[in-house]
Amino acid sequence: MNTVKTMTHEQLERLRSALTAGGAIEDTELPAGASFLTRSEGSVVTAYHSGKVLFQGQASEKQVRLAEEILACDEPASKGLEFPIVGGDESGKGDLFGPLVVAAFAACDESERRDIIQAGARDCKLMTDAEVRTVATRLNSIGVSSIRILMPQEYNSRYARVRNVNVLLNEVYAELLLELATASKAHTVILDKYGGRAMALWKAPQSFRFVVETHAERYPEVAAASVLARAAFLDGLERTARDSGVVRLPKGASMEAQTFMRRLASDKGKDVLRSVAKVNFAPVKSCLESLF
Repeated sequence: MNTVKTMTHEQLERLRSALTAGGAIEDTELPAGASFLTRSEGSVVTAYHSGKVLFQGQASEKQVRLAEEILACDEPASKGLEFPIVGGDESGKGDLFGPLVVAAFAACDESERRDIIQAGARDCKLMTDAEVRTVATRLNSIGVSSIRILMPQEYNSRYARVRNVNVLLNEVYAELLLELATASKAHTVILDKYGGRAMALWKAPQSFRFVVETHAERYPEVAAASVLARAAFLDGLERTARDSGVVRLPKGASMEAQTFMRRLASDKGKDVLRSVAKVNFAPVKSCLESLF
């Protein structure tokens, strides 16, 4: 089955980066008029200088969806936004195990913003773990970034003081963003909007402008922060597993994660949960209730 899409040059570069980050192999021999051709299992993607992209193969649906995501995510307008721009995002907030990670990424000009796009940065929820790690490695050579990792024990200690995860996030964001915005001399800071975070951050007047929007990952700086935060979370989850003597810890807060938690508590004692899990999650509270 063949599918054809039309994309701009910049969108083609984003597609190319995303495909190779996902493991696709580029061909060196190209058909006439082609700018790149990638192959993955059951799929061939050929992009032409005209902007047309041909998707071929029984397993090309994933690549078509990727192109549609890029097409749906128009390049954010920079009107009114002054460089340097800092974007922030977090990972691990909804995961029972592992750390809470907050990341910030600064782009000093349009050139660095284009580099972020070409590196393949986008909302990490649309990426596989392998893609996240590949793109995070690329981003490390672009712009300026800062990451704050709260491993479970530190997370639980700080949560016990404020008793609200959004308040805790506000604190970490304020620390991290002020640090990076000052270091990069940022004029604009962009965050995704949820809960009371924006209001809490706005209370302290700063030298930079806050832009708080839903779906802020469409801004390259926020997308870059999203990828870096997720990569650090994945590393932190693996480290948590090693430190607790298990092969792996499940992501998310699914029934699988909850079943694993109860088995882990049964094998190693309930108190191990304080060093591997977030104690504000209801299933963890229930398991630890005899210890509170």
